[in-house]
Amino acid sequence: MKLTRRSPLSLGPAFALVAVTFLFAQEQDRQPMNNPNFQGTVYQVKENSTGTFAHIYFPAGAHTKWHSHEFGQVILCEEGTCINALKGGPVVELHAGQTSFAPPNVPHWQGASASAGGTQFNTQRGKITWMDAVTDEEYKMPASHLAIVGPKK
Repeated sequence: MKLTRRSPLSLGPAFALVAVTFLFAQEQDRQPMNNPNFQGTVYQVKENSTGTFAHIYFPAGAHTKWHSHEFGQVILCEEGTCINALKGGPVVELHAGQTSFAPPNVPHWQGASASAGGTQFNTQRGKITWMDAVTDEEYKMPASHLAIVGPKK
């Protein structure tokens, strides 16, 4: 039995349109980068690639309200002692060079520990939704050094 490869057009005009649109969208989303500083072929992602960053010093005891980011947030503790928590999860303590991630649309807060300040470099994409203040009980929970995985269900 001889196998032949069919053109997407032979499967119907609707399928062909979807296939071409998908391939075009993929091509538009990722452009190959020609850069001598990278080994192998790498692609610059174009879609949803705009974001913002914040470089903030939190004195001891300072922290944000509960909030979420449409496409998530990466929190890097640059110096000092930083803390953060996802809704329903433990308070996580970070030290210089440590990071955590708040997934898209997951309520969280971040700041400094009660006894030491810290500087954070945070990057996020999409809309920020601000919520209620963090209660004293939530802020004063014992800190964990475990990585943030997700909120308790």
